[in-house]
Amino acid sequence: MALFAEGILKLHWDQSVPVNLARIAKKMGVTVALSDTLEPCVCIDISASNHARITIGTRHPLLLQRYGVAQALGHRALHHLRPGTGLLLHIPDDFRVDHRQRIHSEAHQFALALMIPASVLAYSVCDMRVGDLQALAHLFHVPPSLIKQRLADLDLRLAKPLTLQVNRLLLE
Repeated sequence: MALFAEGILKLHWDQSVPVNLARIAKKMGVTVALSDTLEPCVCIDISASNHARITIGTRHPLLLQRYGVAQALGHRALHHLRPGTGLLLHIPDDFRVDHRQRIHSEAHQFALALMIPASVLAYSVCDMRVGDLQALAHLFHVPPSLIKQRLADLDLRLAKPLTLQVNRLLLE
């Protein structure tokens, strides 16, 4: 799923961080609309003529909305929906995903790869030495839990705090 997201990034990403999901959706031919009345976080509908529309429930926090849009784009890019169908995405506050449902697990992995591009995360952690989870979450405009998962997926490790490094040297 990450490969599909990387392909979307190569085609449509302007290299800005946080990733502009609305711009990517537009370049993918997906209409994005806001709704004050939509109960779920996000709804994706595919018309009979195969045009995708994502509707965002504005009652939800912005981080949930961003993640919901990224996940909906994943469902679209991964062809989980057929023309004339739709899907309501209820995003829990802790961003938990039911990995027993393959399409949701795949869309989740896609969303992580889309919102947190591997190259930028690796550069931030390895080259820029950003070692603070909150700083990375702020940079990518995602919750810290998604940064932690993406770090694990990419086998990247944050540098230990300097105080721990000093204490380890004293023990040796």
